[in-house]
Amino acid sequence: MRITFAGAAGTVTGSCFFVEAKGVKLLVDCGMFQGLPELEARNAEPFPFDPAEVDWLLLTHGHLDHLGLVPRLVREGFQGRGICTVPTRDIAQVMLMDAARIQEEEEDGALYTAEDALEALDRLHVTVEYGEEVELGKGVRVRFHDAGHILGAAFVEVQAEGKTLVFSGDLGNRGKPLVEDPSYPPKADVLVLESTYGDRRHPPIEESIEELRRVIVDTLQAGGNVVIPSFALERTQEVLYILFRLWKERRIPRTKIFLDSPLATQATKIFERYTERFPEPARRLFRRKEDPFDFELLEYTLTKAASKKIAEENGVIIIAGSGMCTGGRILYHLKANLPRPESSIVFVGYQAEGTLGRAILDGAAEVEILGSWVPVRAAVWRIEGLSAHADQEILLDWALRADPTQTFLVHGEPQALGALASRLASLGYSVHIPAWHETVEL
Repeated sequence: MRITFAGAAGTVTGSCFFVEAKGVKLLVDCGMFQGLPELEARNAEPFPFDPAEVDWLLLTHGHLDHLGLVPRLVREGFQGRGICTVPTRDIAQVMLMDAARIQEEEEDGALYTAEDALEALDRLHVTVEYGEEVELGKGVRVRFHDAGHILGAAFVEVQAEGKTLVFSGDLGNRGKPLVEDPSYPPKADVLVLESTYGDRRHPPIEESIEELRRVIVDTLQAGGNVVIPSFALERTQEVLYILFRLWKERRIPRTKIFLDSPLATQATKIFERYTERFPEPARRLFRRKEDPFDFELLEYTLTKAASKKIAEENGVIIIAGSGMCTGGRILYHLKANLPRPESSIVFVGYQAEGTLGRAILDGAAEVEILGSWVPVRAAVWRIEGLSAHADQEILLDWALRADPTQTFLVHGEPQALGALASRLASLGYSVHIPAWHETVEL
């Protein structure tokens, strides 16, 4: 049995792991690389396996860095069967069709088309619930467990050749309002563990909510706008939930809240179909017919004309994508608000190296947006407690439960990978940080 690390090796994005066991060939995720140009160039590089030979595709969740290259996989010959949770199947439809639209607009050649995306969705034959076992043939079995990262996110347990392999996917933070805490893994022989925040601890979520509240109050009092670059999936819905709660508790001023993201609007509709999967406090809200995705302060702006009209507003909260500021409507709001000392830019999610969001967060004095150089005079905030990723302490606790013989650290930048590897090694665990396209015999 062997694993080829086809992505997320030495970097956060591009999740893709090729496993060969007992003649069964399976892929855990097939995601896009995001961030630095040299990383994104990998999206067009040949796969280190033949897509036509892959029997099964196991998708951990619906973020593009985990499923964004599935249409290319299909385009290049994949005829196998895909497995994911029920919500992930719905999310995949929205995310892949949006990604295909963006690809078709690329001047330098598309990785795939909308037709490829539709065929990829047709490949997702099998939907599962957490804990359900699926037989892949020749004694290879898989189970999906709750990863607590976003709606429908899973970590994957693979049983093959007498060994248990666990792929963490993206593990969630604890105490989140819209997703349950991640489940603990079974005892594992091999653990492939994400390390996005392997070098730090998150502050408690209530502290982060209070920090967001203070930023909103101070910014609105100064006459500025609060601009929140937000991922369309999970982060946007969580921010809406928090803003709804702060408004109901009269802890923020009454002001307009714009959700300026057609993709996030579609994702929010999916969330409304799965409210029974939320933690109990959120389920209780919906049972009382209180909807944090539809309250009087909130305005959805679907058209470009409606989006442009936001520029006429002042003293408002604007949530827009993309979450790392690499495209989308957030660029227009940044261009308008970054030069304003009275405005605030609030980052609530991970900013990959090489992205505009990372440049702003790292203190750039000016940044290039839509062909113009824009001075950064607005206040810039990072609120880490709202992260959808586990921090170092959660990752360590989770890994200790798995108690693996071999651990491979993925989904991290070098500093985070090194810090987590050191902590695990100090506890006596065998840890390896694989290189991109490295194959390891188990």
